[in-house]
Amino acid sequence: MAYSAGNELSSLAFDKIIGGALDAVVKAQSNASLTTVNFIKQTGFKLNENGEATEPIYVGFKYPKEVATYQPAQPAQLKLQVESKGLGYTNENIKGYTIGGVGVVIKHDLDQYGSFLSAYILGENKDIADGAEVVILCEDESVEVAKIRCVKIEAKKEVPAQFQDMELKVPILTMLPIPFIRIASTDIELNVKINSMENTSSSDDSSKDMGGSATVGYKGFGASVNATFSASVSTQKKTSSTEEVKKEFSLNIKVHAVQDEMPMGISRILDILEESITPKIANSKVEKIQA
Repeated sequence: MAYSAGNELSSLAFDKIIGGALDAVVKAQSNASLTTVNFIKQTGFKLNENGEATEPIYVGFKYPKEVATYQPAQPAQLKLQVESKGLGYTNENIKGYTIGGVGVVIKHDLDQYGSFLSAYILGENKDIADGAEVVILCEDESVEVAKIRCVKIEAKKEVPAQFQDMELKVPILTMLPIPFIRIASTDIELNVKINSMENTSSSDDSSKDMGGSATVGYKGFGASVNATFSASVSTQKKTSSTEEVKKEFSLNIKVHAVQDEMPMGISRILDILEESITPKIANSKVEKIQA
């Protein structure tokens, strides 16, 4: 019997084998999309009796917001205000300072032209009046006289920080990772292996019965010899044939799924929900907390 491997291959339903695998992948992608829709609907929105989404689910919490910073207490200070910088002063020609005829210790900063950049009074200054003028003792009469005046800053009491209770509501969908699985690639590997074995054996055994015999005799010199011969012939013919076919199939499907970017519609919904996140005052009471 003649065997043809092509006949075996042509009998395989490749369209159903490969098409069935691809159909399963398409259904898996569809199920993944429906899972995403159900997750958004059931997790992110309140549902009415008919199962329709009515409004987003919010997560609310309160927190204290600082509306006024803490201000530490400040003692009364006396600052020197440079009203006119002057010109030509040096550390050598300045011999000292007086305020109201009383000598004071002042630290000064001069630029390269001998003009006052700043001045700081050192030591106790309780008896110095606000607005008193500083007299610069200088032996160089060619300098352009600077004008420095005293400015008193009143003492300030400690001011505690002020906090306002705020309430914030955040849509829960903006806080959760939304599952959106996309099948990026599908590899289908179909292996078909056909093993065939054909054994044919034949044997011929022929026999024929002749049914005959012969006798030969000899006499002479006082002796006598006789011999008898017989023969038979038979014929026999045997024929056998064996054929064996083995088929092996293997189907490997590799699916690579990834977390895809949000579709434009879902992304727009999340943007709208994020815009609704606005803090509001929980109550009108302002809490004062000591630093």
